[in-house]
Amino acid sequence: MCRGCFLGDERVIEGARALPVQHLTIRVPWHDSGWAGTFCQACTANTSCTVLPRIATARDDVFEALHSGESIEQLDRSQYPPCVDEHGTFMANFPLSMQKKHPYAESAKATHGHFADTPYTIRPYSAAGIPFRWMLREQVEGSKKWGVTSLKETLQLAYQSEREPDLTINKGWEKDKKTWVQEGTNQRVILDTFFSVAKPDESLVFFYAKRTPLAEDPRRVIIGVGRVKAVSAPTEYHYLGGQRPNDSISGYLWERNVEHSIRPKNSDGFLLPYQQLLQAADTDESIDLVACTAFAPDEYFASYSYGTEHMAHDGAISSLLAIEKAIKAMRQHLADEPWNDYLTWIDAELNRLWKVRGAFPGLGAALNAFGFPHGNLLAWYLAGQGGENFDPWPALADVLKKPEGLPSYLRESIGDTLRKKWDKLLPERRALLTLLARFNLTDTQALRWYQPTEREKLGIDLADAAVLANPYLVYEEDRLQADPVAFEIVDRGVFPPESIRTAFPLPEPSLVREAIDERRVRAAMLLTLEEAARTEGHTYLMANWVVQRIRDRALQPECPLDMDTLSIMEDCLSPKIESIQVKDGLRAFQLDRYVETSTLIRSKISKRKSRKANVGEHDWAALVDAVIDANKDGDLKTKPSTRDLAARKEKSAALEVLYRSGVSVLMGAAGTGKSTLLKALCSIESVKDKGILLLAPTGKARVRLEQTSGMAGQGKTVAQFLNGLERYDGNTGRYYINEGAGRSAMHATVIIDECSMLTEEQLAALLDAVESVDRLVLVGDPKQLPPIGAGRPYVDIVNFLKPENVESLRTRVAGCFAELTVTMRQGAEDGVVREDVLLAQTFSGQPLDAGSDEIWQTVLSGKSSHVQLVRWNKPDQLQQLLLEQLKIELNLSSIADEVGFEESLGGVHSEFEGGSTVFFNTQYGNRPGASKKAEAWQILSPIKQYQAGVTAINRALQQQFRKSFLKLAAQTGWTKKIPSPAGPEGIIYGDKVINVVNKNGRDSYPAKDDAYVANGDIGIVTGHRKTKARNWSPYEIEVELASQPGFSYKYKPWEFDAQEGSPPLELAYALTVHKTQGSEFDTTFVVVPNPCRNLTREMLYTALTRQRDKIVILHQGEFRELMHFSQEAASEINRRMTNLFSPSAPVEIKVRNKSVFLDERLIYLTENGELVRSKSEWIIADKLKAAGIKYQYEQPLLLDGVQRFPDFTIRDEDAGTVWYWEHNGMLSDDEYQKRWERKRAAYQKANILPLPLPDQDDGRDGTLLITEEREGMGLDLNAILTNINLILGRT
Repeated sequence: MCRGCFLGDERVIEGARALPVQHLTIRVPWHDSGWAGTFCQACTANTSCTVLPRIATARDDVFEALHSGESIEQLDRSQYPPCVDEHGTFMANFPLSMQKKHPYAESAKATHGHFADTPYTIRPYSAAGIPFRWMLREQVEGSKKWGVTSLKETLQLAYQSEREPDLTINKGWEKDKKTWVQEGTNQRVILDTFFSVAKPDESLVFFYAKRTPLAEDPRRVIIGVGRVKAVSAPTEYHYLGGQRPNDSISGYLWERNVEHSIRPKNSDGFLLPYQQLLQAADTDESIDLVACTAFAPDEYFASYSYGTEHMAHDGAISSLLAIEKAIKAMRQHLADEPWNDYLTWIDAELNRLWKVRGAFPGLGAALNAFGFPHGNLLAWYLAGQGGENFDPWPALADVLKKPEGLPSYLRESIGDTLRKKWDKLLPERRALLTLLARFNLTDTQALRWYQPTEREKLGIDLADAAVLANPYLVYEEDRLQADPVAFEIVDRGVFPPESIRTAFPLPEPSLVREAIDERRVRAAMLLTLEEAARTEGHTYLMANWVVQRIRDRALQPECPLDMDTLSIMEDCLSPKIESIQVKDGLRAFQLDRYVETSTLIRSKISKRKSRKANVGEHDWAALVDAVIDANKDGDLKTKPSTRDLAARKEKSAALEVLYRSGVSVLMGAAGTGKSTLLKALCSIESVKDKGILLLAPTGKARVRLEQTSGMAGQGKTVAQFLNGLERYDGNTGRYYINEGAGRSAMHATVIIDECSMLTEEQLAALLDAVESVDRLVLVGDPKQLPPIGAGRPYVDIVNFLKPENVESLRTRVAGCFAELTVTMRQGAEDGVVREDVLLAQTFSGQPLDAGSDEIWQTVLSGKSSHVQLVRWNKPDQLQQLLLEQLKIELNLSSIADEVGFEESLGGVHSEFEGGSTVFFNTQYGNRPGASKKAEAWQILSPIKQYQAGVTAINRALQQQFRKSFLKLAAQTGWTKKIPSPAGPEGIIYGDKVINVVNKNGRDSYPAKDDAYVANGDIGIVTGHRKTKARNWSPYEIEVELASQPGFSYKYKPWEFDAQEGSPPLELAYALTVHKTQGSEFDTTFVVVPNPCRNLTREMLYTALTRQRDKIVILHQGEFRELMHFSQEAASEINRRMTNLFSPSAPVEIKVRNKSVFLDERLIYLTENGELVRSKSEWIIADKLKAAGIKYQYEQPLLLDGVQRFPDFTIRDEDAGTVWYWEHNGMLSDDEYQKRWERKRAAYQKANILPLPLPDQDDGRDGTLLITEEREGMGLDLNAILTNINLILGRT
């Protein structure tokens, strides 16, 4: 063991506590080549590490790129990359020496100025563990306000708050927030206690990353696991002059070297080969990276937080099982790893850990729940009295009879009443306490499950006897709590290894004998259905899916469920799980709450569809005209264009539908005028008089709805509305039906915007919460991204209300259905649809006209004034190309034009104090604010990570165009003019930002009674900037939001400093597509990497519909490769299984070496197994198949230099003829007609001629067959049969 290292309770300062052996977790930054003491190979591509503030703010991208892949061993310590301080070199085989400066030595000189720089060395194969959470005073001292339990009280530590210095005696410290433990003795007490759990060769250490490029997922990723070899002794800070002044505090470095056992060869432990996996995935899209990732167990999230933390034995077992599961998925793709060695190591450690875990890992929490003041300390004391297979219960009884043998800190808290309570405890209560001790519960969880009153308070209506009869109820009834008990926690308690089951058998009625016991199976089914709802959006699963997913779970013992076993268990599943019938009599399973939500939505929407129409006669056209003309600039006498007239006619018909219908859907892409229509509806006096309720799923959408409807300040988010009606739980984020709660009857008209974002639970809760409603208007674009959560209720309702013949109607307005199709974008000639609109329609999932395929060539040719394509091939090309495009579109003088860039964000260039600067102002009087331009342009990307992700782009643009202000933000003292960089992204004055947390009552200037900032609001940082007029020190970040010009909202520095929390603001030069849903910008720059694993049709459609004027698409590789995203298999909506009005019918489709399941009701699947775009094409394809005619669907064909895609190509090799079949829908639309005429002419030019066939050979190179649909007529089956007969040579 190294010099200065200690074991267990050796060298623990007096007043600290020597804790039982546990394990450690240590957070490390992602590194692209293995944490071995080198720079990353591609520094700027590593955006995962910048989630850690120290790296994000201190990384020198230029320097690191210059030294990519090189060792840092020979560098001067001043050149070390910031990842060294974040354990980024824990696999280095050389020591790293540095000088540690006390973080308060400069800023708090009165209390900390005596601390000198202190040498510290990170040993080879070591990480400097820092237990940040334990050093927070709030954690040590506790907080009743925030419900934080005191570590001092829980562990009976000799920490004394009066030792802590008063920081307000320092100059500039107006308030002491008492954040961190400062005084040396207190620090030693906490640190010695923390590190006492790490016993060399017994404790494991799990290395994990907070963010990785493996998945766009907030879960922690386990990087590797080894054994603790040594923990270094504490290091006291050096003092100026060599000695601490008598009246000054001492202090210790928080870091302690944790040496581990992982080595490149002959290792005791291992790293998972993620870097090699990512390289393989670059060329193999079939690799499921998520399945190959070892995510930290959800139930131990707290142990994978705050830098360095304790991990209980049960958590270590759970973590090893997660690693084992990832290895079994990974080894299919990487052949050269010693997988068997890894699995053997895991197996040996699991056997060892089960023995030290024992039968009662939750003993301390159970004793706390019973009422022992220091239950965990008592449990640890008892455990220390015995060896393997020690039974703590007789030992507990003994010490209660003779408490004088207990240490004083335990003895003094146990009185006669507690002993009598234990002696007289009823057998059933004792049995429950013993059962709960088998589960590694938190103190809070154990309390609510042991104390009946706590259960009742949370709505858990269970007697003790019921819990004893089915231990899995602890998971089932707890799963929707804010801190739920995990299934795995219960399962490990019920099914420990055989040795523990033999020594400490579960008594009846709790005993679970079989791995497929119905109690275990039901709980596993609930877990599987919950995960499917949360991560995939399914509201039910097919029975065979449920079976396979349970069989694949990493459980010990495995749960070998099969369909035969499941068939005999249906009686035990109800009421939590319902069996439902889907297509062809197949069975599926659904959670009870989705049975409830689907039943309620189905009933209410069905009844509203058939109810009597609302009465009232209005001049619909005049109402629409009034709103449109009020928004027009210039001469109102100008004659409307043909397209304008068509748009007005469509809106007039739609307005009547909205007014008269009990329920209606209002759809349309951006630019079709949904907002105009809502404003017209809200302007009707009778509608206003009876009350209008405006609702939206997000704060941003709410603000936008208020603006567009002309009802500022009168909207609510869904959560705000339902919270007041007891149908939303802010602690858990759950929406639910509550038949016993009150309902709102104040509004006869309810308008819900952005309905595509609504989950099934949200919509059901809303419908349950309102009554006396004349008209329910559901607004949105069903082609956009589906909700984050279960279901796709808006899509299902749209399909339910859709008229049978809607695809053959030019004006798609009928019954309860209103779809606006006429897009009014600026810059389009009369009667011409802009290219950006046509391109977006390609990804809409709607049937396309035969001539629409020309759009690909149009945009590729560069002739479009609204769509520009920019190709990049290698990731390192993207940044330069993006800068060039910004230069062009923002009219910058060069890619180094900081002032021009800042002016594009609303900055005002000014000569100031003898120099030149840019001011970012909040609107005042007639002076516009910077936020007026906040939504002038926007960069979008589908991903966060990599060089094409928003994190790298935001960082690059700030470094490129904000250099002057970055220098200004780094100033300190009296020269400081603007706030210091805030948060991990270093947000500064003038940055474009997005608010990501809804908040009422945020401080603003001027003050605002209804101050509210919404998640998704975009703005500009406009302060505080120190000037002669505002000469106080810049402290807070001030932001003017685009939705609220004239108000600056204030953000405190501490809001950006949380170790584990999310800052309220993020940089917003680039945003993910999800965050832009519901927003519009003048110009957009859409970055599309290829491959892109999370890209879907809906995501592309959403990205391509955010611009008002122009879109620049920066695509990796061939642009035409995006065409496959226009197909049904690329749709996320189609993959969700729901049963609102009829159950989904999943069919398996093979796409690019992967299987996906799609809802057959939403697609057109031919008998040949192809996906076609419309019902008419589906009918034609199956008629051809039935006639024995082989065809190719959308086979590329070059016509007049343009790549086209005939619907069907039929080649008769024997006759030497080729037939090209085009199906035209809606030729009554002028635009469709023009595009078709161009395509028809191209066929003619290629000598592919239409019917009739000549009597003699006319030299044609093919024959063009055409079928058409006319408005309201639908498909002509006779025309199809005629064409088939011609192909077959029949007359």
